[in-house]
Amino acid sequence: MTVNKSKGLQWVIDVTIAYPKARPMDIQTWIFGYRPPAVTHVHYRMYPIKEVPIEAGALTDWLYQRFVEKEELLAHFYDTGSFPPPEGQKEAASRQMTLDPVWLCMVQSFAFASGYMWYNVLQYLYCCLF
Repeated sequence: MTVNKSKGLQWVIDVTIAYPKARPMDIQTWIFGYRPPAVTHVHYRMYPIKEVPIEAGALTDWLYQRFVEKEELLAHFYDTGSFPPPEGQKEAASRQMTLDPVWLCMVQSFAFASGYMWYNVLQYLYCCLF
């Protein structure tokens, strides 16, 4: 029995993010707590790669249509406070996600430490070679 797995890109994920009062929060705001916690709303759709046009003109039109849909989604969100439900459903599914500031600090610390480590490794290699 052989399993036929497709290689390469299989899906295009279209993500639309809405912030309360249209004020996005940046990483510094999350870490240092400049503003109180706020709910961030995320709406996504998945498109099989087979449905995405390949030709430049058709792809451009497809992308423009996605942006038109995004504008409509955001207009609906800012009018009603929620994204519209998917076709055939009465209510949009919602799930709360909480960002832990301790976790964010740990991730940022790891990123800085990793960058510092790679800087030293590359500097050492450069000194050895030249």
